[in-house]
Amino acid sequence: MRTPSAPTAALRRALPLFLLTGPLLLLTGLPGCKIFAGKPAHATINEVLFLGSLHEEHSSSAGYDLEALEALLREINPGLVLCEVPPGRYEKAWGEFVATGKVSREPTALYPEVTEVLFPLALEGRVTVKPVSAWTASELRRREELLAQWETSRPRDSRTVQAAEERGRRELKRLALTDSAESVHSARFDQIVAAAMEPGERLFGADLGQGSWTQINRAHAELIDAALDRCSGDGLRVVVLFGAWHKHRLRELFRRRSDIHLISLAEALKTP
Repeated sequence: MRTPSAPTAALRRALPLFLLTGPLLLLTGLPGCKIFAGKPAHATINEVLFLGSLHEEHSSSAGYDLEALEALLREINPGLVLCEVPPGRYEKAWGEFVATGKVSREPTALYPEVTEVLFPLALEGRVTVKPVSAWTASELRRREELLAQWETSRPRDSRTVQAAEERGRRELKRLALTDSAESVHSARFDQIVAAAMEPGERLFGADLGQGSWTQINRAHAELIDAALDRCSGDGLRVVVLFGAWHKHRLRELFRRRSDIHLISLAEALKTP
């Protein structure tokens, strides 16, 4: 996904490549959920940080490139990273990386933060990575077909949605809000994203159903929730690494979960 957190046009270009084959991977040979190095300050309560990535735009960011993301993850020192990869797509990509040190398959080659940052950290044994993206091939095909139809049958709505998302991308660049990790995690960034995605959800959300912005975020959250259930009470620091356009919506869905402590990027970087 080539723009932060999958606006309509980017989803239509990128996501078909992201849902080809492969069963769920549980990263074998890495530590189990209960024995990681990364521990929060408060015993047994998992600390959870929603960390936004820029996908391929890391390469053009002035201060939030892949090297900066890697350094950030090393400093944050999570025990578990939940990442934006469909579970069924993960095993072959990981197996290829272990065997060759690179990934040529399109499913995860589309996400440089996975192949160039998370996989190397996992291979070092520093972190366990679990895939928690909810996209399925059938739902994606349905979404793609509807969006293509609406360009003809609902051209005004389509133009409105596309213009809002493009305006949001331009505003983020104009304000240099993708040029540092701090700015990507600012309230202003989230406000611009919310405004950019509102027309699409208002005009297309009901008809897209499970493929809508609201519903896909809820579906992602269900997989994240299940992953957190599996290590509840383990006293971990957990990073949820998704495209930056998703992070605020996802974080809001977890505010009422009682067995976690949501932390900000600034809090994660504080020295205990």
